[in-house]
Amino acid sequence: MAKPLTAIAIANLKPRPQRYEVSDPGCRGLRVAVFPSGSRSFLVRFRFRGLQRKLTLGPCLSERGVAEPASAPEIGTPQSLGSARSLCAEKLREAKSGRDPCAALQKARQKRLAAEGETLRAISEEYLRRQASGLRSFKQRRADLELLCESGLGRQPVAEITRGQFTRVLDHIADHNGPVRADRVLSAAKTLLGWYSSRSDYVPVLGRGGRRTSTAERARSRVLADDELRRVWLAAEGFGVFGALLKFLTLTAVRRSEASGMRFRELSDGDRTWTIPAARYKSGRDVVVPLGAAAQRIIAERPQLGADAYVFSSTDGALPLGSFSNRKERFDAACAVTDWRLHDLRRTSRTLLSRAGITADIAEMVLGHALSGVRGVYDRFAYLEEKRHAFDALARTIERIVHPPAEADVVVPIRAKAAQRK
Repeated sequence: MAKPLTAIAIANLKPRPQRYEVSDPGCRGLRVAVFPSGSRSFLVRFRFRGLQRKLTLGPCLSERGVAEPASAPEIGTPQSLGSARSLCAEKLREAKSGRDPCAALQKARQKRLAAEGETLRAISEEYLRRQASGLRSFKQRRADLELLCESGLGRQPVAEITRGQFTRVLDHIADHNGPVRADRVLSAAKTLLGWYSSRSDYVPVLGRGGRRTSTAERARSRVLADDELRRVWLAAEGFGVFGALLKFLTLTAVRRSEASGMRFRELSDGDRTWTIPAARYKSGRDVVVPLGAAAQRIIAERPQLGADAYVFSSTDGALPLGSFSNRKERFDAACAVTDWRLHDLRRTSRTLLSRAGITADIAEMVLGHALSGVRGVYDRFAYLEEKRHAFDALARTIERIVHPPAEADVVVPIRAKAAQRK
C-alpha cells in the first residue's frame, strides 16, 4: 500500500519539462501539481453530477516546521499538507451533498473579470472608440481622459471610485497642470460617467459644481485694434500657408480647427460654398458657409491637389496644417502684435460685421449661432445670400483698415466743408 505524502516528500518533488501531478494516498482526491518552474500547488479532483472536476486549493507550504494556520483554511491561500487535506475533505463532502465546490470560486472569478472590464480605463477606451467620429475635439478629450486614468484611478472599477478620490486627483492636476486643465479633465470625466450611466445601473458620483475657475472670468474680450489688424494682415502676406489661413479665418469668422481641416471635397458651386461636416463643427451639425469673393481668392491660390487633399497644408495636402504654437510665435515676432490668440480673429470679425452695418441676426448666423427663441424653431431659412453679402461687407471693411484711403480721396460732407471755411 502506497504511503501518504509528507511535507518532506512534497519538498523533494523534482520539476520536469512538463507539468505533472502526484496523488496523496493519505487523502482521497488530493493531488500535488508540480510545474516546470519548480512551484507546487494542491488541488482536488472529484466527480460532480457525473462530470470530472478539478479545484485548485492553493500553493504548497511544504517546508518542514511550518505551523498549521490558526484560522480555517481558505482556497487560494498557501496551504500546508494538513490544511490541504482538511480543505479537500470539506470540498468532497460538498460535492457528495449536491453542492458544486467550484461555484463560489467561479462566481468570484466572474465578478473579478466583470470589474476588470468596468475599470475607469476600460470604459474610457470604450467611450472613445464609440464616440471617435462624433467628437469635434477628439484628441483633446482623449488626452484629458488619459491624464485622469494615469493617476491610478484607471485600474479601479468605476463603481468603487468615490467622489473624494476624483477630487484629490483633480487637485493634483490643478497643482501640476493648472486649474484650467483640471476643469477640462473634470468636464471630460463628467461626460464619460454620464455616458456610462446611460448604458448601465451606475450612478455618477460627480454632480454639479467642482470647477476651479470661472468660465465668465476666463472669457476673453480681446479684439484687434485697426492698427494691430493691419500689421497682422500685412505680415500674413509673407507667411505662406499660415498667413493664408490667418486671412481666411478673419474673412470667414470660423474656428481654427474648422478651417485647418478643410478638404477640397468640402467645396462646391465653383468653390463658392463650403460645407463644414458635423464631426468638425462645435454644434455637431453640417454647416454651409457661402464664401465671399475675398475668401474664394485665397482658396484659388492654394495648390489644387485632389478632392481629399487639405486646402491649408504644408505637406502637399496629405496632412492639415499644424504646429500652430511655433508658427504663431514666429509670426508674432514678424507682425509685432502681442497678447492675442487665433480665436481672437473670430471675435474681431464679429465686431467688424457690426461696424460694416450687418444686422445682428445675420452677423450671428455668419458665426454659426442659431436664432434664439421661437424664431430659431420656426425660421428654417438658410440666409445664404445674406451671409455672402455679410462676408463681402466684412472684406471691404478689412480692406479699408489695411489700406486706408488717401486723405484726398475722403469724401467730406458739404456742411463739414462750410464749417471748415468759417
